[in-house]
Amino acid sequence: MTERFSNSDVSLVRRLKENDKPAFELIFNKFSKKLYYFTLNYVHSQAETEEIIQNVFVALWENRDMLNESFPIQSYLYKVTINHIYNYFKHQLVRRRYAENMILEGTDEDKEAAQGILTNDLGEIVDKIIGELPLRQQVIYRLSRTEGLCHAEIAMRLGLSVRSVENQIYRALKYIREKLNRESILTE
Repeated sequence: MTERFSNSDVSLVRRLKENDKPAFELIFNKFSKKLYYFTLNYVHSQAETEEIIQNVFVALWENRDMLNESFPIQSYLYKVTINHIYNYFKHQLVRRRYAENMILEGTDEDKEAAQGILTNDLGEIVDKIIGELPLRQQVIYRLSRTEGLCHAEIAMRLGLSVRSVENQIYRALKYIREKLNRESILTE
């Protein structure tokens, strides 16, 4: 009979259950990158993905004494990761519903707080989308929108033509708008 997982994984789990920190580090090094990219496919935020993966490995360490050596550690880690991703989305949904409810039914102070939450969420989403732009577009967009430079100032600073700056800003805005529409954040 062939085993579904390697003896080294069984050994690592056994060592982990005995509070062996080097075994934990080996498990982390073996699986964290795979789990990171798996999570990033769903969450689409590097910071949130890093936090989820950190929480997965904290949970592994905290629950190490309850691990089953006959259950593949990789399967366990993916199961825990999926649960953390699910909880992340559930939290986002609760947060958004709370903010929307406060806008509709709350006092003026509640409405302001809720609007602040939604505005902050939108800002984070836009920052993530800007991070997806080609580097030149990112730089030009940020100089325009963050630093408030006009097209001529940006062109002069970067050694480009004004028309090139205008084109890059147009493309950046078009990409941001399309991405927000695709994610049903903006409605036309």
